[in-house]
Amino acid sequence: MISPILKISILLFVVQLQIFEVSGFGKRQTGNATYYNSRFWGVKTTSGEKYNPYLFTAAHRYFPLGSWVEVTFPKTNKSTIVRINDRGPYRRGAIIDISLAAAKEIGLISFGVSNVSIRLIPDIEITDSLRSAWFKKDSLTSSLHPFVIKKVSKKKKKLGRKKTRAK
Repeated sequence: MISPILKISILLFVVQLQIFEVSGFGKRQTGNATYYNSRFWGVKTTSGEKYNPYLFTAAHRYFPLGSWVEVTFPKTNKSTIVRINDRGPYRRGAIIDISLAAAKEIGLISFGVSNVSIRLIPDIEITDSLRSAWFKKDSLTSSLHPFVIKKVSKKKKKLGRKKTRAK
């Protein structure tokens, strides 16, 4: 007979293995990617920071917030490194949402939604040079940024009642 404590510990071990299997640690994932539109500029993300289309950030369902992901677009053979700061995407079939600047860097803008491969970068591979290069890309101001994006403003329409004549 197996003791109840051993049963519970085996169950917890199996659940932990399934969680890591679902999250895809140490594996490549392939699937559709989308990008954030500039209309979300200034909206709070799950991590608490506001979305900026000039920063190289992304949204993933399972990867930990603050982790780094390499996104490769096979149609253009370009890749970029983004930081996970939000949960999503909420579009069916998509595995990652990337910022507008990252989408322009790999050439995803003209396709809209397309197949990409992503890889979670382990902490061992993150070096100081990689971190400084990434922060240098992010620290560009909007006036110096090579991708010009206009902030979309929402104008409220004045609702007026139509005058009807009594006959």
